Amino acid sequence: MHRTRILLIRHGHYERVGNLGDTVWGLTALGRKQASKTGRRLRDLLGRDRERDQFGGLYSSPWPRALETAKLAARELRMRHDSIMIREYLHEVMPLVDPEISANYGIHPGLPVTSKHDREITVNQVARVREAFFSRPTRSSTIIVFTHGNLIRYLVTGVFKLPFEAWNRLDIAHAGITELQVFPEGFEALITFNDTGHMPVSMITTA
Repeated sequence: MHRTRILLIRHGHYERVGNLGDTVWGLTALGRKQASKTGRRLRDLLGRDRERDQFGGLYSSPWPRALETAKLAARELRMRHDSIMIREYLHEVMPLVDPEISANYGIHPGLPVTSKHDREITVNQVARVREAFFSRPTRSSTIIVFTHGNLIRYLVTGVFKLPFEAWNRLDIAHAGITELQVFPEGFEALITFNDTGHMPVSMITTA
């Protein structure tokens, strides 16, 4: 049976220096080590199914912490940096909070209620990602996507047909690997979530 295998990678641990912001912050030394170990793990995962799958591409958010993670992993995958396809719609999205829906999943302390405008922006971005990667497959392929925690959470909640607000029940570590699969009839499945088995416990971070 054909299926699209989508490997979602959260970026490595990163610097939050001053007020420079998301379009500047890059990886820490720890984050670079996490990225390299993740690249070696991805090499194993690709090799496992190389006879069955075509490689569908390596994609990255444009934000430095994700792109740097992608470049370090690409080196371990023996791929050129210019093979990374940067997509604007893979940047981080905001945590959505609706008081009525979030009450079922817990509301993260300190987060404001999401405005209608901000929700629309987030929902549209997630839809754009799904349009790009979740179409019904006509062949078996593997796609690698380097992105951010909230976007991964929303793609996982989508597989389970849950409200986006369920993100608050999903913790994702830096350089963790989440695998989703899409099948020809439109069925979607979560295969692995937040896999950090390629790193020692001392290297696992979430914030």
